[in-house]
Amino acid sequence: MQNSSIYMIELSQFTAHSLWDLMDDVSFWIKDTQGKFVWVNLTLAQQAQASRESIIGTRDSDWFFNELASVYMEDDALVIRSGTPILNKPELVMSVNAGVEWRMTSKFAVRDQAQRIVGTYGMSRPMEGGGSLPTDYADLAEIVAYVRTGIKAGISVDSLARSAHLSVATLERHVRRHLRMTPQALIQRIRMNRARHLLTSTTLKVGEIALECGYESFSSFSRAFRKTYGCAPGKMRNGDLLE
Repeated sequence: MQNSSIYMIELSQFTAHSLWDLMDDVSFWIKDTQGKFVWVNLTLAQQAQASRESIIGTRDSDWFFNELASVYMEDDALVIRSGTPILNKPELVMSVNAGVEWRMTSKFAVRDQAQRIVGTYGMSRPMEGGGSLPTDYADLAEIVAYVRTGIKAGISVDSLARSAHLSVATLERHVRRHLRMTPQALIQRIRMNRARHLLTSTTLKVGEIALECGYESFSSFSRAFRKTYGCAPGKMRNGDLLE
């Protein structure tokens, strides 16, 4: 999946690759101008639930939910167009162990010897305490936390709006503005990521996982899983790769 643009990035300028692998709470990556990964550390590979080798030459959209991946990719494109770094941006990302979490993300342009931009590199680290979030993001963090804790109970958009003391319309605008998805899509993404985690890290039966993720029947869970991941839940448990 590699192409010639990858080789325009001189990896020797990042001499501490092995150091990034020792930072298990920090994700680090290098991409070319097409947004394809040139190198990632082990933490990012764990977030994608894949090997480092399989990620090289792919894009965010190959591993992360489309709505979140589009945000990452648009930020990459902005850095490439402007050359201006993005510093300590609060960002909702997929976590290694349970679903989603707030992290601080920074991105920079990679330049060759002629100072032409040939890619980007960046890192994200856990945000220390919700209190450090800007007000809008802190409110959104509470919304995300409510969804995560209410998955098994079968949370709805209406109950989510009530918990946030917002009208459904205001909740829709708030979530769309920051995450570029609907509240219903947010609920579905968190449910599916939870299902994926349970399938790959526990011995729970698929029917039990469906209940843990708030589905009343196996068939509705299986349909949602196929729509999101392109395969049956059992195939992911067996280690089959997504198309």
